[in-house]
Amino acid sequence: MNKSYLKVCGNHNVFFETYGNPKGIPVVFLHGGPGSGFSDSSKVFFDKNRCFVTFIDQRGCGNSTPNGSVFNNTTQNLTEDIELIRKHLKIESWVLFGGSWGSTLALYYASKYPEQVKSLILRGIFLGTKHEINWFINDMGKKFFPRVYYDFVKIVPSGKNILSHYHEAVFNFEEKKTYDAIRRWQNLEEAAIKMSEEGFSSVDFKMQKISPDAKRKELNRMRVHLHYLINDCFLYQNEILESCSTLINKSVRIIQGDLDPICPKENAFKLHNSLKNSKIKIIQNAGHNAFCPKIKSALIKTIEEELEKIS
Repeated sequence: MNKSYLKVCGNHNVFFETYGNPKGIPVVFLHGGPGSGFSDSSKVFFDKNRCFVTFIDQRGCGNSTPNGSVFNNTTQNLTEDIELIRKHLKIESWVLFGGSWGSTLALYYASKYPEQVKSLILRGIFLGTKHEINWFINDMGKKFFPRVYYDFVKIVPSGKNILSHYHEAVFNFEEKKTYDAIRRWQNLEEAAIKMSEEGFSSVDFKMQKISPDAKRKELNRMRVHLHYLINDCFLYQNEILESCSTLINKSVRIIQGDLDPICPKENAFKLHNSLKNSKIKIIQNAGHNAFCPKIKSALIKTIEEELEKIS
């Protein structure tokens, strides 16, 4: 296991960690968000004896520095960072593993560097479109989590765009308003992950009980997250689907929760129908959480099957 930084651009230093057998099949893990970073818990998907996995904290995320920076931070920048790390590690080609935003980034990277991609394993498909962003912000909560959604929108002035308000909140407002907005956004995210709005306070967000370091990390994650959303993930409309022709000969495995409220299954089917070589597995009674037993099991099995084909 090796932890390191790679200077990629200006003052951006991207943190990455390698895990497993250096002689195993190379895999790159692309985390979600945007903004989240990877965690040790994600290692559970991989057989360390058969895989050589590279985990990357994308620009401004996790342990990458400067944390929370949005300067020179675009989908195109992240793609070039992945390629720089591949070259740095002297990996000829690798399997791409990504969920949610990680699936977007995996598909974009594969469209730019198809020769460096063995296959793709994707979960909770997000295609980076305005429609999907609007679904999460304007419609998902209203339909499935109305109480949490009411708290989410009630701080937005009448007639103002919700995304614009939250973007301003994490970059411009005073501390109390900033962290109040962060907690409301996170409540909506967490309700969607849990597929329930039970247990969420509608009044007291208790940010004062969170350590300064944890608050700073939450702020930085949200800055990167909203930077991408307000810029339509730096993709033109339907760019991901339109670029799929470069993947016509690649094995693409799609794992999708049937009840995923964040990335609805219609996105997974759009991708599947655009890729003749893709296989899709819909996990019944499962949502967006990669660690729910059904999805976790399906991902581990899919990785094993792909490794068997490649080896």
